[in-house]
Amino acid sequence: MGQVNIRCFQSSDFKQVADIMTWSFREKFQRLSSLPMYRMSDFLIKAGVIYSSPFPGYVVAEENNEILGVMVLEWLNQNRPPDEHNLLEASSKYGWWKVIKLLFGLWILTSEPKTGECYIEHIAVKPEVRDRGVGTKLLEFGKELACKNGFEKFSLHVSSSNKKAIKLYEKLGFDILRTERSYLTKCLLGIKEWYHMGQNLTSPNNR
Repeated sequence: MGQVNIRCFQSSDFKQVADIMTWSFREKFQRLSSLPMYRMSDFLIKAGVIYSSPFPGYVVAEENNEILGVMVLEWLNQNRPPDEHNLLEASSKYGWWKVIKLLFGLWILTSEPKTGECYIEHIAVKPEVRDRGVGTKLLEFGKELACKNGFEKFSLHVSSSNKKAIKLYEKLGFDILRTERSYLTKCLLGIKEWYHMGQNLTSPNNR
């Protein structure tokens, strides 16, 4: 067993990252697309849901050339490549309604960062290594990056029913900033209540 290293995403990581993202968020993706898992990864790639090009804040956890986890950070005026998708091919292969429903559902979950905020857009860990602290390493790396770049807040959204994730975030210093309820996400995803959690990075305790 080697050492887990956190580094910037590279294009060669794409297939492994796509598999991790697909399995980590499979329940949400399946509710939005009604596709079997063996077709899901291809659908998400063609719809442009999984980023294939590197940009600042897109990092992976790696051990012995195997990707164990991924995290995407977002902030205002972030330098990202243009959207990468092939909606025509996705719609031709899977149907326009599935594409529209997927993109609409993900748009509802989008939260635009405020000035001075470093926001965790996605964090996902390979299911078979979730008891090895990979998520903790990613979050600690993200916080360090946010501090180094002068951000005032480090934040994320999580379903109020995801008790295991909430416990981890609280252990690492995140507080529940507010509770948000959405009947649209209830209808589409079966999730009505979300926690916006965050850390104040200007506090001496978070430096």
